[in-house]
Amino acid sequence: DRAMAEDSTNAQKQLFDGINEVTAIDDTTVEIGLDAPKGSLLFNLAWGDAVIVSPASAETNKSNPVGTGPFRFSNWVQGDRIELVRNEDYWGAKPALEKVTFKFISDPTAAFAAMMAGDLDAFPNYPAPENLAQFEADPRFSVIVGSTEGETILAMNNARPPFDDIRVRRAIAHAIDRQAIIDGAMFGYGTPIGSHFAPHSPAYEDLTAESAYDPELAKALLA
Repeated sequence: DRAMAEDSTNAQKQLFDGINEVTAIDDTTVEIGLDAPKGSLLFNLAWGDAVIVSPASAETNKSNPVGTGPFRFSNWVQGDRIELVRNEDYWGAKPALEKVTFKFISDPTAAFAAMMAGDLDAFPNYPAPENLAQFEADPRFSVIVGSTEGETILAMNNARPPFDDIRVRRAIAHAIDRQAIIDGAMFGYGTPIGSHFAPHSPAYEDLTAESAYDPELAKALLA
């Protein structure tokens, strides 16, 4: 109810569209009523924005969050850092670290300088791929290249001209050199994909050959 409320500022409020009723069956069971069938409901309920929080902490979670993880919130310096301390009451294995500090560094130059100076232990989602070769050559660092859910796509509204003509859409698809974009913008750190799903997704279908870079075919389709 809190996430769906009219004045809700939940960033993923639309995830709860279609829910018309929530009934508590017992202390551990709820029944959710929908306006219509919704196959994504269970997925949406597992989203971070759908997490269940205590009513006692709901109003203060934005600045003083309460959770059940291995670390507890300690301090937040807006625009600079968040500090966590080990949760001695954690139900699972105790973390080895007593304290963790997350710093906000949006400037790639500053991020590079901080890493080279040894001010940081790790930097997930490093923002400047052009620096990775230098890190790889430095024995102090380990560069781990992984996959993400992030995709860069060109979406076309096929209800409006000229995109209502499949030849135009196909021509655009064949005119885009995906590998050249990856090499130029991401220094080779990326994978051409053939759908709007990432390759590690169970829903991924490799259709890269269906829209392979072919400028001559693109011209012919528009002739």
